[in-house]
Amino acid sequence: MLNLRSLVIVLLALGAPASFAHETTGRGQQKAVEEYLAALATGSPQAVAFAIHPDELVRMRTSILQKLRAEADRGEGTIRTRLFGSALPLPEIERLTPISFYTTLGRKLYLPGREYRDYRYLGAIAEGADTAQVIVRAEVPRERGETRTVGVVNVVTIKRYGKDWKAAMPSEIEAQLDDLIHGRRSMATARAAAAAPAQPAGGETSTGSSTPAATPPAGVDSATPAAVRERLAAAEKALSEAKCGEYYKEHMSPNFRRMISKKALEALIASCQNRLGNREMLLGTVRIVRGLEPRFEYNAQRAVYDVSGNGLPFDTFALELVDKRWYIAE
Repeated sequence: MLNLRSLVIVLLALGAPASFAHETTGRGQQKAVEEYLAALATGSPQAVAFAIHPDELVRMRTSILQKLRAEADRGEGTIRTRLFGSALPLPEIERLTPISFYTTLGRKLYLPGREYRDYRYLGAIAEGADTAQVIVRAEVPRERGETRTVGVVNVVTIKRYGKDWKAAMPSEIEAQLDDLIHGRRSMATARAAAAAPAQPAGGETSTGSSTPAATPPAGVDSATPAAVRERLAAAEKALSEAKCGEYYKEHMSPNFRRMISKKALEALIASCQNRLGNREMLLGTVRIVRGLEPRFEYNAQRAVYDVSGNGLPFDTFALELVDKRWYIAE
């Protein structure tokens, strides 16, 4: 059985007339559709969050938090790790606003989008008084000299938002979140695997980066240097014992400490000391890094770890060599 959205797309693809839908769409409806499609084109989860109806974001946040709290009561953390990464504790997740909640989750999702030039609205199918499915054929921008126009049919669900309209939570987002919650292979994983460049024969790696990843110079093992491992172990011990002053004053780089004021440093220490969630995030980050291998930059003076996908507000973590000693860089 085809659902409503699939049926609409099939009928339009076969050239069926749009008379089965309402003949016109209001400007408020069109604005909501175009705002959502433009947000998708940016690839920014935050932009998508701002284009979705606030009530939908609250509903999603409430539903997921109920699952996370029930899981925590059982002493488990599988769903939290799948959705947010192991480094983000539940207390910090609970502090996220609906926008930041979705923005954090959105990094795990795959929502294809493209830029459009013109929109031809084919109609809207009402679902009650406050919801509608809007069907639009959007034109892809043409390159100079091209005469053929490519149109893409989109169906966007919208909901009333006061006197205006906003996009409802797309079913594709809900499906991908359900995949993550239940440990199924998400579309994001599948798309990433399909897009990964083929590895050349012989095990060599080809990258398209303009800045090739540096490797340790002669005499340095490919494994993490012992001094780096020792620094990370000492930093973990300090955080696990709630010695935040030691962490910032002894394990953070002298370059970092010179860059910030004394007052700012004291604020960081106080935040670590007084907010368990902040300290747990720092501790979780160090523990994640200890299980990874870095790439080396600047003639092996900097060790950079890829920590993306672990629920952290940053994608890399670095240590740097200062006066022949390794420190956490930032």
